[in-house]
Amino acid sequence: MRIAFATLLALALAPLARAEFDCVANAPRCIDVEIPVPQGLIVPENHVRVFLPTGYATSGKSYPVLYLLHGAGDTYKTWSSNTDVYELTACLDVIVVMPDGGRNSEAGWYSDWADGSRQWETFHIDVLIPYVDTNFRTNGKRVIAGLSMGGFGTMHYAARYPGLFAAAASFSGALDTLYGFPVSGVAFAALHDQFGTPNDDVWGNQITDEKNWEDNNPASLAASLKGTPLFLASGDGIPGASVASPLVGGPGSHEDPANPAGYLIEAFIFQMNLSFVLHLDLAGVTHTDWFYPGGHHDWPYWQDDLHWALPQLLEVIQ
Repeated sequence: MRIAFATLLALALAPLARAEFDCVANAPRCIDVEIPVPQGLIVPENHVRVFLPTGYATSGKSYPVLYLLHGAGDTYKTWSSNTDVYELTACLDVIVVMPDGGRNSEAGWYSDWADGSRQWETFHIDVLIPYVDTNFRTNGKRVIAGLSMGGFGTMHYAARYPGLFAAAASFSGALDTLYGFPVSGVAFAALHDQFGTPNDDVWGNQITDEKNWEDNNPASLAASLKGTPLFLASGDGIPGASVASPLVGGPGSHEDPANPAGYLIEAFIFQMNLSFVLHLDLAGVTHTDWFYPGGHHDWPYWQDDLHWALPQLLEVIQ
């Protein structure tokens, strides 16, 4: 039963990609950039997709940046292939940066791995952000958002680097990696090669290296998020309940009876979000939540979550 439950979580962290977005056909707004990797730094993928504001080339203006992080089964291309983020941001004065964070067995968890074999955190924080600020007209203001593993990444980075991001948003994020301790660590390690869950290479063994897990767990770092506007979105995963969602201010219904696992996944992720909220409340950290009836772990809801969060994120940096 525990392994079956952990398998559902693993699937949650590796949602399936869909149609490919053609960046070349959408130039000059869309640019795929290969970020130079300094000697001694190891990341399996260093590409980043960038959406520029309409009229960027001639405006002469500088812009804030939205960093948009993907899930464990995704790449730097997946947000643009599965949502309307390209169209959504066409008339907004914001640069959108979608970095790669590794996928499947190479899913990086937006961390420098304990075994020394990957340095995703250093790459994103010390290499990518300075590169973006040097090579694009940015104004020094930035916000961050992400889904599933990427939701983890948003709160992980915001907590470990207070003030670097003006606001952070998580959509169905894995926000308490110690939820289910110590069973979850065993399951994560067993399922890593297939689904990209964090094995002992990432933060060490969950029991013997518990301190390192805590140092990288958003829930454990909740107090460090004080002063950063936080936006949390998740469904509760109850099948059929989404018909009531619009009545209570939630998104529209995207029921998918053919995907029962998606509801179980979202239900578990919802519990992780509730655990994270408890940690925030105990630390006196304010947050804005969009927890709604129903919902399964898939792109129609993450697009709705982005539509909900983005105006609030941008309001912070106006």
